[in-house]
Amino acid sequence: MAHGSRRTEANEEFFNLVKKVGQTASGENGRYSLVLPALLEQAPPTLLEACRSLPDSITDIDVYPLFFNQGRHVEKDIPAQVAEVMDVLTDKNVQLLKYFGQSEGMAALVLDHIAEQTD
Repeated sequence: MAHGSRRTEANEEFFNLVKKVGQTASGENGRYSLVLPALLEQAPPTLLEACRSLPDSITDIDVYPLFFNQGRHVEKDIPAQVAEVMDVLTDKNVQLLKYFGQSEGMAALVLDHIAEQTD
């Protein structure tokens, strides 16, 4: 799940990332059978729309906020949308994962990205 933008190109960039993650995550040894994008605001699909589009056979849903900081969206808005999904899709088990910025590997990833541009 990402913030979302009025700019189509920005949303497409996120959708492309999700597609790449999905190809890796749903591979032969992958953790997920399907990875879908959801946007918090500005454009579809919302979290509820994405979850409603899942096949009936998928009963466990992990929501991963691709956010750097624990601002209002991470603290309040995303949990509220997760609660909405849980209220509407009572046959699904929904888990809100820690947001991206909490990753222990974040500093190394930033340094690697900088090094790629300065070597």
